[in-house]
Amino acid sequence: MKKIILTLIFIFLSSTCIAENTFEDLTEKRKTSYLDFILLKIENRLVQRHALLGAQMVPVRIQFQSIGSQVDFIKKESKILITVIGVMNKKRYQEKKYKPNLIDCNILRNVLLYGKQGYNIIFKKRNKFLTNLHMEEIFVSRYLNNLSITEKEKRYVMKNTVIEVQIIDPVRGNDALCKGGVTEDLN
Repeated sequence: MKKIILTLIFIFLSSTCIAENTFEDLTEKRKTSYLDFILLKIENRLVQRHALLGAQMVPVRIQFQSIGSQVDFIKKESKILITVIGVMNKKRYQEKKYKPNLIDCNILRNVLLYGKQGYNIIFKKRNKFLTNLHMEEIFVSRYLNNLSITEKEKRYVMKNTVIEVQIIDPVRGNDALCKGGVTEDLN
């Protein structure tokens, strides 16, 4: 009986040491880089914000049936690429003829990243409520906040982050594709 108890104690202690070694390996040998953490943080925030682009009672922008986003690091160019794909509501745009354009790409990006349209509803012109300076401040506070990186590093990440927005028209195939800096007008 003593042998069985001693064997069980030995097994228990050795399994505890193995678990400690595994966590030690994860914390010491496989450290997550700040870049990986930044990419994950941006992607998680974008996914949380997809609901902002749901159907509106009084539509003032394109209505989407689905939104997808992805965040990647392009090592060759040393840039972060945010890809956003919005599929226009098929039922709505079978009835209404509309061709998406550059302003729609900017509005999609603005609502998703910054929570504001940034454009006048009637005239489709930029407004004063979302300037490039506002976008920089919001991007840094929303996506790079609570990180142990310097202001210089935050500015570098922001300046080297690009976004590609694609609006897909499933009815007529009038897709729009725009690309630009994350805090600049897309073209």
